[in-house]
Amino acid sequence: MPLPRSVLAALFVLVTACAAQAATTPASPRLLDPATADINAFKLEKDPGLSIDTSTGSPLLKVVFPANSGYPGINLPIPGGAWDLSAYAGVEAEVANISQSRVNIGLRIDNPGDWKKAPWNSNNVWLSPGEAKTVRVVFGESYGKPGYALDASRVNNVKILADNPKQDIAVLIKSVRAFGTADPRVAASPGSPAPTFSTPAAAPASADVLFTPTAENIATIKTEKSPALSVDTSTGTPALKVEFTGGSGYPGLDFPLPGATINLAAFAGVQAEITNLGTERLNINLRVDNPGDWRKSPWNTNGIWIPAGATQTVKVTFGQSHGGPGYALDASRISVIKLFAGNPKQTSAILVKNLRPFGTAGVRDIAASSESTSAPAAAAGKDATFSPPISGELLDLSKNGLTGFKYNDSSAVIENGKIKVTFQAGSNYPNIQFPIPKGGWNLDAFGNIEVTITNPNQRRVTAFMRVDNPGHWKTEPWNTENLVIEAGQTKTLTLTFGQQNGAPAFPLNSKRISAIQIFIVKPKTDTTLVLSDLKASGSPSAVAAGLTSPADRNVPVTPPAWLGQRPPVEGNWVQTLNENFEGDKLNDKLWTTRFPWDGPQPGQLQRYAPENVIVGGGVVSFKSEKRHGHENNDPARPTREYTSGLIQSYDKFTQKYGYFEARVKFPTARGLWPAFWLMPDRGADSGLNQWQRRDTGKGAMEIDIIEHLTEWGPGRNNVAVHWDGYGDKHKAWGTSQLYFGPTPDGWHTFGLLWEPGKLTWFIDGKKVVEYENERVSNVPSYIKLNTQMGGWATKDVDLSKLPDYFKVDYVRVWQLKDRR
Repeated sequence: MPLPRSVLAALFVLVTACAAQAATTPASPRLLDPATADINAFKLEKDPGLSIDTSTGSPLLKVVFPANSGYPGINLPIPGGAWDLSAYAGVEAEVANISQSRVNIGLRIDNPGDWKKAPWNSNNVWLSPGEAKTVRVVFGESYGKPGYALDASRVNNVKILADNPKQDIAVLIKSVRAFGTADPRVAASPGSPAPTFSTPAAAPASADVLFTPTAENIATIKTEKSPALSVDTSTGTPALKVEFTGGSGYPGLDFPLPGATINLAAFAGVQAEITNLGTERLNINLRVDNPGDWRKSPWNTNGIWIPAGATQTVKVTFGQSHGGPGYALDASRISVIKLFAGNPKQTSAILVKNLRPFGTAGVRDIAASSESTSAPAAAAGKDATFSPPISGELLDLSKNGLTGFKYNDSSAVIENGKIKVTFQAGSNYPNIQFPIPKGGWNLDAFGNIEVTITNPNQRRVTAFMRVDNPGHWKTEPWNTENLVIEAGQTKTLTLTFGQQNGAPAFPLNSKRISAIQIFIVKPKTDTTLVLSDLKASGSPSAVAAGLTSPADRNVPVTPPAWLGQRPPVEGNWVQTLNENFEGDKLNDKLWTTRFPWDGPQPGQLQRYAPENVIVGGGVVSFKSEKRHGHENNDPARPTREYTSGLIQSYDKFTQKYGYFEARVKFPTARGLWPAFWLMPDRGADSGLNQWQRRDTGKGAMEIDIIEHLTEWGPGRNNVAVHWDGYGDKHKAWGTSQLYFGPTPDGWHTFGLLWEPGKLTWFIDGKKVVEYENERVSNVPSYIKLNTQMGGWATKDVDLSKLPDYFKVDYVRVWQLKDRR
């Protein structure tokens, strides 16, 4: 896996060089010659051993990286302090692993500058025992994606390092050299964003072919996950043979282009004819990119399943991905054309017989479209015109077969009048999408959509249905429902409009149904389901009527005067906590500024530090900023690039049942995830360890009162409950479709009424949703407030708005007198 920037930053040793000093142009591309290398001139980190090895007959640099040393590395000596490598495309190192364990070797190329801004490009490669590979860094890229805009005329450090070796690891370095020819895509000043191109893109010489393989040009192809490339002439016409290694993830290649970009604006898309030479079906994908920040996905892509021995064509239509509307690609500025395999299970091979543009710009290609062959799906502002018969059937397999179906990491056949669909192992959300008629479905006469599902596997499967309205995906204009189906069982999965997994959800307009799909989540093995009887059902009276709607975001709110003084329901209440954050220090008898466990939180971008919890003016503020450091400022803990704050009351305050309330003001910088939540604590007297005390099984739950993603904008909240752990038995209920309007001062009050068998959430004194179930937690819980980053929230953080603050005015808790 890629070496974390934060770890590299912590290890970075700045090689000083005067900005005015001219860099040295090396006499040849070879930057390291072991035969003449002075091993005393290398700068070492974490004490690797260096020597010259001649056991192969040629001098090689031998490096022994010590076990459990973090990220031991070597820095090449650079005459004069900097190299001018602007004539080249990048730097590569040929490395052989002579140890008995697998090792991850990284290569990093630096510019002078503040290490906190990560002025470098990096790449890495995994080496098995006895394996030799070349690790290559292209200037302007890191880990195969656009990165820091490195100034190749001022390279002041070349580093080779090992990723946390668990035992002593020895490698032989045959050479370190500059390669290729300078690419205008990476010519930019240090610290500047990835460039865009104003120069005209070259148009292809012909519409017949974009790439003809030769022994010379395949040597220039950039690969990922090391597929083997060769020229095959067995068919009489040169074809590119690509061999993928099993279990390698998503191995692929970028076709060489005649310039930094090519102009395909005259065409409808790009296609490649592929023959599967293997013995198993293979998922092959084609991707076409514009220049730009890879995190914004400036590309279109499509994939197909190719049976063993078959030849098929994979097409990408500009402006579409996987057959549906996608990124608005500028076909006049295509910078990358990528072909890759989707997680091949075993070693496999394909022939790429041609790569060419197809069609005419502006003329719709039905074969590559997401729409049914009859017409486009429902428009966002117009009711659909096609309704099913009174019986509700939405599908006629006997008449249309599988025409109009779409597949993402899935395939299907018809058996005995039913759809047998196989979802691919290792994919994230494999799905099958049902055909939609012209203008979409108008299901105004119904309240549900249902489908019958049989599970022929030897294990339990959770199946999901999703039904969409037209609209931008960021507004999440859909409902989902799921159903657990045991091995051998047949069940009916029913989705009620306006609900999502049983909770109030997006107010789906049944007159404008634009998509229906069945999916599963991250299958570990190929998973088959048998689908039948897709139909609309039920009465419109079944449609969920939510207590809030998106329109509420624009309705000003004046909070009632009693907020903060009492719970919103009658009762003989006693206040058990009244935390107003007075003074300038946190009350450490109530709060702790770290997790009960060590942290940091897996999958999130932030670490927590006590100085990012700021008390003053009767408010506690959780500061989120881009600041590198260790979790809790503990050098023994991992690092993160961002820093935020948390407080929690584990071992200091817990309560079972009652009313919990906080008055808060949200941050606005994109990428933040402020939260107010409860976690179980069975208490020190239970004799349990901290994990057992906090276990969400055995009657306990995580209860989320606030989960606000700043990328949503103001006026939206998520609530949820999670129980029975976070593994295979995990269960949850919740909704992210809770809306509220602006208040005069921007502060909002969120509350939870926790009763036996029932939870009710309030925003600014108004009930917004309730959950009634005998599984509601009966275990005392402690309080947590924090700001998270990454994870569920977007990783595209708006750095221009950092630092930003989640502010809390008070936390207050009440209990009924007879429960004290």
